[in-house]
Amino acid sequence: MTSRRQAWTCSTMLVAAALAATGCHMKTPLADRAAEIPAGVELPEGFYPLRGHFGLDSDNDHYDGWPRYIVCARDSMVLCYVPSQRVSMGGGLGLDEVPAREVVVNHFYIDLHEITNRQYHRFAKKAKCCGTPGYRLDHYCDYWEPGRNDHHPARNVSWRQAHAYARWVRRVLPTEAQWEAAARGSDRRIYPWGNDDVSETTRYLCNARTGVDDYDGYPYTAPVLNFAPGVSPFGAFNMVGNVWEWCDDYYDPGRYAYPSSEDIGTGLQRGAKEFGDENYPNPLEKDIREARVGPLRGDERVIRGGSFADPIDRCRVDTRAGMGPDVHRNNVGFRCVLPLPPDQSAGG
Repeated sequence: MTSRRQAWTCSTMLVAAALAATGCHMKTPLADRAAEIPAGVELPEGFYPLRGHFGLDSDNDHYDGWPRYIVCARDSMVLCYVPSQRVSMGGGLGLDEVPAREVVVNHFYIDLHEITNRQYHRFAKKAKCCGTPGYRLDHYCDYWEPGRNDHHPARNVSWRQAHAYARWVRRVLPTEAQWEAAARGSDRRIYPWGNDDVSETTRYLCNARTGVDDYDGYPYTAPVLNFAPGVSPFGAFNMVGNVWEWCDDYYDPGRYAYPSSEDIGTGLQRGAKEFGDENYPNPLEKDIREARVGPLRGDERVIRGGSFADPIDRCRVDTRAGMGPDVHRNNVGFRCVLPLPPDQSAGG
C-alpha cells in the first residue's frame, strides 16, 4: 500500500497542476464521459472519471476498477477515492478525542479540496433565484474578493448552508469516520503526511498558525490546491489547517467513551447491558456504510481539522470540536463526499 500511496501522491500533484492550469472554472472539460468503466463499478449520474486519469492498465489510476479520480459535472469538483478500511479514530490530545476507537468505513469519494469561494458563489446565485425568500446564503461574501481569492475555501458558511450545497451537488457532508479515514488512512498517523510536527517542515505541509520564523506565506486562508506535499494518503488537500470543516455528525464531547459494536471489545459494562450502539446509549445499530460516531440528535455539529488560526497541534487528524449548525465563523468551511454502495471487503 505504501508504494501505491507514494505513486498516488505524485499523481495528485499532477492533477493539481492540471487544475491550476485550467483555473478550475465551471466550463473546463475535466470529465471523461466516454470512459469505459468495468462491470460492477457504477458511478452515479453526473459523475465521471477525470479525463486522462483512468485506465485499467495502471494501478495508480484505479482501485479495483474504481477510478482514482472522478469529476462532479455540477460544480467541476474533482473527488478522490478512499477504499473501505478499518480506521482507528481518536487517540488525540483533547478530552473529547479519547480513548481511540475502531470503526469500519465503507468506501467513498471525497472532494479533492475544500469548496471554494467561486464554487459556492455559483450555488448561492442559483439558490437565490429559486430558493426560500429571506434565507441568506451570502455570509461567505464577507471574506470573498472576486478575482483575488476565488480559489480560497469558502468560509463563514454555516452547517445548514454547507448541507444545502452538498444536496445541490448530489453529495453529502462527511461523517466523522469518513473524514478521518480520508485524512489519516488506517495507520494511525497524526497528520495527513505522517507524524512530523516540526514547524520548519510543517509550514510547507499545512496552513496553520505560525510565527515569524516559520511563516508559511498566508496570514489567513490559502488557495485550496496549495501545500501539495501535505496531502492525505489518498490525495486530498488541506485536510488539516486552512479552515475547519463541517461533518454531518452531531457533536458529543464524551462520545468516544462509548464503544460501538464495531469496536474491539473492552470488557466494560454499564448497567444491565453491554456496551454497544444497539444497547446504549443509542437504540439503533450504526449503518456500516456511514459508520457514524455522533449521537442520533444534538444541538451542535462536528467540525474537524483545525485552521489557519490554530497552532499545529490543533491541526491533527484527530482534532475535533462542536459548533451550532447556524453559526458562521471566519475559519470554518467544508468539503463533501460521495457515498458508494456497500463494499463486500469493508472491514477486511
